[in-house]
Order: sequence, then C-alpha cells, then structure tokens
Amino acid sequence: MRQLFHYLFAVVLILLFWSLVSLYFELSRGVALIPYPWGVAAAGAEMWPEWSAAFLESARRFFISLILAFAGGVPLGLFVGSHENINRWFSPLIYLLYPIPPVALLFFLYIAFGVGEAVKVVTVTLTLLFQVTVAAHGAARNISPSHILAVRAAGANSLQLHRHVILPAVMPQVFTSARVSVGLGITMLYIAETKLGIVGGPWSGLGNFIEIYRMRTDLSLAGVVGLAFLGLMFYVILELLERWLCRWKYAGKS
Repeated sequence: MRQLFHYLFAVVLILLFWSLVSLYFELSRGVALIPYPWGVAAAGAEMWPEWSAAFLESARRFFISLILAFAGGVPLGLFVGSHENINRWFSPLIYLLYPIPPVALLFFLYIAFGVGEAVKVVTVTLTLLFQVTVAAHGAARNISPSHILAVRAAGANSLQLHRHVILPAVMPQVFTSARVSVGLGITMLYIAETKLGIVGGPWSGLGNFIEIYRMRTDLSLAGVVGLAFLGLMFYVILELLERWLCRWKYAGKS
C-alpha cells in the first residue's frame, strides 16, 4: 500500500511539472505548445477505442519479447558463466555482440523476418535478451566457489547444483537487469512500430498511434503517456515477480 502511495505521489509530481511547463510556453509564446495534461486526457478519451487497442497490442508484443528473452537469456548466461571452459570460449562472443543495438540491424531483420509482426518482436527480444544474458552470466561468475564445493561435497548432482545454488543466486541480478532494460525495450518497441509508418493503422501499436497522429500534439502525447504506463506496468510486474520468486532477498525487510 505504501508503494502504491509512492507511485501516486510521483504521478502527481510529474503532472504538476508538466502543467508548469505547458503554462510557461503558453505565457512566453502565447500558445500552449505542449498540451496540458487534462487536454491530453480528453484527447485520449476521445480516441479511447484506438488508444486502448494500440496499448494492448504493444503490451502483447513486449510481453512475448520478455518471455522469449528470459527463456533464452537465463539458461544461456548460466550455462556459459558456470562452466569455466565454455566461458573461456563463449564469453568474448557475448560481449562482442552485446553492444550492437538491434535497431542498427533493423534493415537486415526486415530482410530476414519481413515487415510484419515477427520483426517487431525479434527487435525487442534481442534488446532484452542480451541484457538478461549478461546479467545471468555475470551473476553466475560471481558465485562463491566455496558454496559450490559445499553442495558438491554433500552429494548434489549438476541439476541440483543449478536448482538450489546457481539459479537462486543469479535471479535477483537478472530481475534487476530486466527492470533496468524495460525502458530500452520500450524504446526499441517504439522504433520498430514507427519504422513501418501507418501500416496497420493506429491499433497496431502505440508507436504507430503516435506516428499517425503526430500532427495532433494532444493525441501524440496520449500515445507517449501510454508508452510510459506500459513501461511502468512491466517494471512493477518484474518487481512483484522478483519479490515472489526471490523471497529470501526481502526477508526481514519492511
């Protein structure tokens, strides 16, 4: 409940700052270059069917991308990070590919996956995948060897070692990295959706919604607000998942 109050307080501060900026431009330029929050809310309500459909479509794409990133990144990072010989050969490959922004490969991704739904999901998935992989790899490398030796000495096999030692040790760092990368993932989602212009209509994603209504600043900002709420939603989901799956991290904390 306290956390909800903190989020509401942050929203109020943002709306207040937004209103002051709009007022400044209205007083200095004679026109509100940046629409007031209530004007954006009214425009969003006016176009609610299109806005909500675009929001749900973008949320669906991001959710699929997040699932794919975790399904691929966590096992890959753990496998490479927890085996010395494999790490020696494959960690340089991960670190060479990690800095490459998927948006720079968008043209090649279009060639490989076409200009439909798949390329948008692949673009966001690649962005999140390397974030998760690097976090899992780094966390696996930082596990104390004494912990592994103790479990090995107790007779644990490889599967039990990963289940009871390695996986619990790396998941908090993986979730932290995933939450940090949500903003970058939303940015890549916006780029992937706007690169196709108005193809598919405003309901095919918030990026297209913003692109189509860019001449109406109130509707365009309504799309931006949608992206902000989308990022916040997934940030909170990841935080709740971490608190549930990594309960030991929060033991004794208020």
